[in-house]
Amino acid sequence: MTDDIIDEELQIAMEQDQKEKKILSGDIFELPISELDLPEAICLEENSSISEALNLMQSKRIGSIIIVSNRKLSGIVTERDILLKVAGLPIDLQSEPVKSIMTPNPTSLLSTDMIAYVMNNMHVGGYRHVPIVDEHNIPLAMISIKDVMSFILEYFPEEIQNITGEPFRGEHLRESA
Repeated sequence: MTDDIIDEELQIAMEQDQKEKKILSGDIFELPISELDLPEAICLEENSSISEALNLMQSKRIGSIIIVSNRKLSGIVTERDILLKVAGLPIDLQSEPVKSIMTPNPTSLLSTDMIAYVMNNMHVGGYRHVPIVDEHNIPLAMISIKDVMSFILEYFPEEIQNITGEPFRGEHLRESA
């Protein structure tokens, strides 16, 4: 039985070695955004309350919501907006519209645009989320920095994904009392 397990492990290892390795090059970033596995857009009408936005973000466990007017992109609300424009301020979350705290007319991209544009927008603009819209400005998806990192990490499976959570900095010596 042990020999069977060893043979099976060797077979798996050989198959993994024979797989075509992905090579990270500049060409990869010329692929269209549609190549990424993006979550569907989570949208809220701009006259919805801040409370509705908070509840939606908490229930979906997301860091941003696309704000729409007549189904078209009109803004974005992020965790940073909540922190800087809501937290600790005397705002009635039930009645104040989300439009009052959203970032209006955010940068957006089409699913046919290159992945490089997402990275450039995030870097230059300091964004962590970029809405993806169709040619009529109707939101399709939201791309986050996490989505970009996951895409890049596919090219470094062993080197990055299997690394320990902390770098080794030598043995920790515990002082006694």
